Amino acid sequence: MAQSPTADQVVDAARELGQEEFTRGDIAGKIGVEKPDVKSGFNEAKKAGRIEKTRDDENNTGHFKLTD
Repeated sequence: MAQSPTADQVVDAARELGQEEFTRGDIAGKIGVEKPDVKSGFNEAKKAGRIEKTRDDENNTGHFKLTD
């Protein structure tokens, strides 16, 4: 993928995962890009209130959930 995924693509990928919680790495793997490539779309989705952070695990990895 030449461009970074959009917020819509991030949310769609999260839905397709079918998990209550997910990480940026989960989304990147589902879309087929590197983890840093999802940052822009991920942040857009967070700012729009479509995803929210639920916790950090023992490795300081952020876990998120869909809000819509």
